[in-house]
Amino acid sequence: MEDNKNKVLRCRDVTLYTVSAMLFMDQIALAASLGSSSLFWWAYVLILLFLPMAMMTSELGTTYPSNGGVYHWVRSAFGFRWGARVSWLYWINNALWMPSVYILFASMFSAFYFPGMGLWSEILLGCSLALVTSLCTSLSLRIGKWLPNIGAVLKLISVLVLLFGGLRYGIQEGFANPFTFEAALPSSPAAIAALGVMVYGIMGTELACCSAAEMIHPRRDIPRAILASGLLIATFNVLGTIGVLAAVPADQADVTTLFAESLFNMYGRDGLGGLVANLVGGFVLFTFFTNMVTWSMGTNRAAVEAAKAGEFPDVFGIVHPRHGTPVGSALLASAVSIVVMVTYGLVANTSEGLFWTLLSIFAMIFMIPYILMSLAFIKLRLSSDRPRPFRLPLGNRLACVWAAIVGLHVLAGIVLFVVTPGEPMDWDYAGKIIFGVLLALVVGEMVIGVGRRQHKRRQSEVPEAIGAG
Repeated sequence: MEDNKNKVLRCRDVTLYTVSAMLFMDQIALAASLGSSSLFWWAYVLILLFLPMAMMTSELGTTYPSNGGVYHWVRSAFGFRWGARVSWLYWINNALWMPSVYILFASMFSAFYFPGMGLWSEILLGCSLALVTSLCTSLSLRIGKWLPNIGAVLKLISVLVLLFGGLRYGIQEGFANPFTFEAALPSSPAAIAALGVMVYGIMGTELACCSAAEMIHPRRDIPRAILASGLLIATFNVLGTIGVLAAVPADQADVTTLFAESLFNMYGRDGLGGLVANLVGGFVLFTFFTNMVTWSMGTNRAAVEAAKAGEFPDVFGIVHPRHGTPVGSALLASAVSIVVMVTYGLVANTSEGLFWTLLSIFAMIFMIPYILMSLAFIKLRLSSDRPRPFRLPLGNRLACVWAAIVGLHVLAGIVLFVVTPGEPMDWDYAGKIIFGVLLALVVGEMVIGVGRRQHKRRQSEVPEAIGAG
């Protein structure tokens, strides 16, 4: 009976959940900061990578519809140790992403409503949001699902306002960036580095599968929701990027204040136009918050599954006694985020510098599980004859080749976050990023080791308890 009570996600919820998770307003800002070539890269990654990723997710999610998502798939393919590692990467990337999103939130909040906020005031706001995120993640999914749902709708509205305002600005004042075929094509080796940012922006089709056990009809709804959300995400990413490019020159774009600059350029700062700009700015800020809640719901559930399997320490497996929602892993993620924000605040000079450093570390960690997911797809497709309600077409060989192409692109995306083709290596910047990633990997091995020791201790205590009885 309790299981039935927990099954609250319908196709609409899964669709909006995926839109909330994957239509990154910060990704639109990142893409626009790359200039007109971002339109070429959107077409490239959406067709060559996003499409097969969505179909791989649909196949794995309907064949293995259990909470944990990518953790469960990798564990089924390669065993508990790799499952534990991917679950750690999945969880820690969210804990490290949270600071970059909330620093961006605070910078935008300052740009819209409180110009002149200092870095430490922004960090304090970010820390407060991290705590609220953990509280929202612990809500019953029957209630908590409405945050991603509302956030998804507001994202779509915000993108349409950006598109309309950008085109109107371009027609009246002249377009801030050229929209020609020549301008869209990458024109230098350095432009290839943009691929890393764009690959990062199309990951996340699998997130809703972390809550598959709470879906009413997972085998039916996962492919439908991913198809519907995929079309919305692809369309609105491109439309939002066009809107921003129309109003703000790429070489003048500060990612942390780009939306404020765009909206004020489009609608003005005073009167009705200023009201629209500030209202949409509030929408965008709210979507940053719901984005973090959405990802926290998924990644913390994966951590709970790893703790149940004895691969994470017990504290990660603490759940709400009535709702069954993740509490321990959510509070730990917020604590890590707060420590990271405070630590980097001591060494960063500006919020934009802090944002890019955190983004690079997070993005590299974030993309590693997708390499393992691609390999797991290949392994399970070739070795398991389990019935598949949905299959990536083209037959086994071509489907596996396509999955391999996705994995190789993800690997290239990771490298491109620290290497810019045609330019000398910035070892000071790269060193910070590589150190952050290696530290996360080492800590992960330590966390998994503690989890295994606790699991073995419990197993050894059970026979003793039986004997004593």
